[in-house]
Amino acid sequence: MHRSGTSAVTGALGAMGFNVARSSDRMDWPESNPEHWESQSLALYNEDLLDRLRGGWNAPPDLPDEWVHGAELRNAPDPADALESAYPDPGPTVWKDPRLCLLLPFWRTVMPAPIAVVFVWRSPLAVAHSLHRRDRLTVPEGLALWERYNRSAVEGLDGLDTFVVSFESVVRGPSESMQEIASWLDSLEQFGGSVGGWDLAGATAAIIAELDHQPAQHAVVDDSVLLIEQRELVDHLSSLHGIHRPLHAHLPGSESPWTTSVLQLRLSNPNREFDAVKEELRIARDEVRRTRDDAYRALSNIQASTSWRLTRPLRTATAKFEELRDRFSSR
Repeated sequence: MHRSGTSAVTGALGAMGFNVARSSDRMDWPESNPEHWESQSLALYNEDLLDRLRGGWNAPPDLPDEWVHGAELRNAPDPADALESAYPDPGPTVWKDPRLCLLLPFWRTVMPAPIAVVFVWRSPLAVAHSLHRRDRLTVPEGLALWERYNRSAVEGLDGLDTFVVSFESVVRGPSESMQEIASWLDSLEQFGGSVGGWDLAGATAAIIAELDHQPAQHAVVDDSVLLIEQRELVDHLSSLHGIHRPLHAHLPGSESPWTTSVLQLRLSNPNREFDAVKEELRIARDEVRRTRDDAYRALSNIQASTSWRLTRPLRTATAKFEELRDRFSSR
């Protein structure tokens, strides 16, 4: 799910020894994270798939059975082009995109086996408050997205070699978490050639550096607003911590009716596309403000420098000369 610490873990896996998305193809949203490790080509491809399914990342569709082979995706572009654009180099590769929580069944028909998955989840209220800060979503909307994404993720992971970890446990023990993941990777045949070659120190340092860049947030302890179905899902995800070879999806109950209704309202909102445009404009506005502030700081530094003070008489004389030249040339 978005805002669940996947950027930190992906950066750590890259430092450990995996290929990450090509730098010129990566998303650039510095106001949210110092680095997302997210491929722009693949994110746009996935957003196109969600649009064909009559949804989006912030309004995920309630997918019917056999949607992977449905008419909506029949004329979708070849995904191999997006994959090649994002990952041109051979070797062990890590791909991070929260939309995979919804769309992994499609990609399982595309990507060559074997696939191994690190599934990172985070407490629902922490995610909801983070979405509110970044995207202005209400907390109930954020909780609904958290439930839909995480339920869909577990269902999509059925039958895959999976390591499940909470972001909170990664924060508490970066070194221990990366050691656990490395031990699991060593047990998988597709990474047998990398046994003993993982850079655990680099992976741990990458997580710590990522966390240091994040603003301190107050811990969210009041979970009284969670629905019974959401509490059960938290308990289930907690019980899944660690290695699964493979993971078997045995979810408790079904999605809460509240979540289904909230997301259906978002899907039926005629202003959904307009909201996306507003968000793009907000990001562009913030970028302009950052550029302006950087320019002001650079100008202030120049004006405070010794060379600027020493050359002031020359600049004054030059300005006076230009003024006199313009005055006489106009006669």
